[in-house]
Amino acid sequence: MKAVYQLTRPALLWQLLMVVAVLLPHSLRLPWWLPLMTFGALGWRLWVYLGRTSFPHWSVKFMMAVTAGIGVIMSIGRGNGPELAVALLFAGFSLKLLEIYKRRDALVLIYVAYFLAATELLFGQSLLHALYVALVLVLITAALNSVYQSERHPDFWRPLRASIRLVLPALPLMVVLFVVVPRIGPIWYAPLAQGEARTGLSDTLSPGDVSRLTGSSEVAFRVQFDNGRPPPPSSRYWRGLTYDRFDGRRWEAEKDRSLFQSPDSESGTLLRYNITQEPSGQPWVYALDYPVSAPWPLRMQANQTLRAPAKIRQRVDFALASRLSSDSFQPLTAAQRERYLVLPERGNERARALALSWRAEDASTESLVARALALYGREFSYTLTPERLGDDSIDDFLFDTQEGFCGHFASSLTFLLRAAGVPTRIVGGYLGGEWNPYENYLVVRQFEAHAWTEVWHQGRGWVRVDPTAAVAPERIEQSAEQLLSSQPGFLSDTPLSPVRFGHISWINTLRMRTDALNFVWHRWVLSYQLRQNDLLQKLLGEVTLWKLALGLLIPFSLVLGWVALGLLRQRRPKTKDPVDAALLRLSGRFESRGLGRKPGEPVGRYAQRIALARPDLAPIIGTVARLYEQLRYAEGGEPRIQKAYLAAVRACVRQL
Repeated sequence: MKAVYQLTRPALLWQLLMVVAVLLPHSLRLPWWLPLMTFGALGWRLWVYLGRTSFPHWSVKFMMAVTAGIGVIMSIGRGNGPELAVALLFAGFSLKLLEIYKRRDALVLIYVAYFLAATELLFGQSLLHALYVALVLVLITAALNSVYQSERHPDFWRPLRASIRLVLPALPLMVVLFVVVPRIGPIWYAPLAQGEARTGLSDTLSPGDVSRLTGSSEVAFRVQFDNGRPPPPSSRYWRGLTYDRFDGRRWEAEKDRSLFQSPDSESGTLLRYNITQEPSGQPWVYALDYPVSAPWPLRMQANQTLRAPAKIRQRVDFALASRLSSDSFQPLTAAQRERYLVLPERGNERARALALSWRAEDASTESLVARALALYGREFSYTLTPERLGDDSIDDFLFDTQEGFCGHFASSLTFLLRAAGVPTRIVGGYLGGEWNPYENYLVVRQFEAHAWTEVWHQGRGWVRVDPTAAVAPERIEQSAEQLLSSQPGFLSDTPLSPVRFGHISWINTLRMRTDALNFVWHRWVLSYQLRQNDLLQKLLGEVTLWKLALGLLIPFSLVLGWVALGLLRQRRPKTKDPVDAALLRLSGRFESRGLGRKPGEPVGRYAQRIALARPDLAPIIGTVARLYEQLRYAEGGEPRIQKAYLAAVRACVRQL
């Protein structure tokens, strides 16, 4: 005999569907063997369901659990806390499939499923992620309903319908709570590991580093301008960090943490904008060259770069202001001048000799820069896949390979000018951005990473010089996508990126509309706390305690009243058959007098019970019972009998 709490077959199928839905998005980021183990456990449980095999012995389950735990730790490593925790939970959740038999087992699986579904939002918070998690929660609730479904009603879809009826009334309440209740920051934060495609530029730079980022179409940041219009393409330089130390192969970022001093007088158009930066795992914030102010908690350093107090591990918003030309002329100190002139004592001798020969002919900074740019424009080519450089990387690039990416040109120009006695540094950031007309913002992606040079001019300060423009001027005026699409290494890390198919109009339109939808989702949902006060003022005027209370009370009363009305209506059995409907109305009239029809009570016996309690109604209630039995069991004359039956019911109600 079956145990009282053994799962029905529809309930078991709902558990299996729930497991697949919960684990599917996690399986794409975990070690490859974990999803295989999950589908193996799923297949085993299906075979048990079909009666082809039995449940594994407890010793087999114990060995599988131990092996899975050790495998997860070895595959992911103990240093990646959230990823390791989710993977262990994933493994245990999968193996629990081999124990689903009774209601208690299913409830444990369901409660873990709710938590595991929520962990998906640790790894992605786009609108698509949120919709998927919401659908999974509905599915888990359906699995929960199925556990309590009676064997007398084995309808497979009934738990899903019940789940939807439970969730729908909660949606308006959720919206009201979201809009009105004050937002606070997260109580705790779990940092996640970031890959190179999301990290972008690092605090060291070698000539090939920037070109590697062209393999990724991941978004670096989005920008929305207060005036609704972006600057021209030639002015879209996004400053991130500066490099000043060179060891012969690699440049290191400046360690100077002194603050930027705003000039007494400023000129040029001030651009105000809001930047939404994606997680990078680095502390610097990208700003349009040149930023003039830093909102809290950012620090604007003396080199006009912005730095956050900690590494950016979640999407952040900052309101910034920039000018397209720099007015920050401050004389270099002796220490600063030495720092921007220092080179390794040995190496790259041919480049040193070339720089000294230029200086001997004309030592002016303008002339030295012009001669270097002329050299690039005359003899060099632009490519994402240059030849490998040797120990003397500058010499190899200038005199042998003569082909490279922006990092090669910026590095060699900085070396040449320093060798000629001109203070110089490299700036790393991005150049360009794709305009999205559906929400009027600029999208800057990883493949638009760029490096350029800043040269110190006496009396003018730091001046931007982009040597890439001398070799490939189209890189400045065109989008990086148009220029690099024919290069072999372009988008190699994301071969199926929709950006690759931008020449197909409908795909490009769909991509932009989807990105615009996610942008709105981020601004008004994920970053709602930044705009909540303004929205409440528009809706309520002056925000006071009693207005907030009414804003909560009125919608809650309407929704709860609607739910209560639905519950009251559910208490009354519904039928579309006019014969049964008439009998239900009659029973409802007698119910207030203690004479309602009992569940399963035959109509004839019910009529006898009423006749004993109310002899005055015996004739008419007897007629009702007789006609009802004729309608249900006799043949012929149904329309006439039904008409007489309904008339008898009405007469009984009148006499009552």
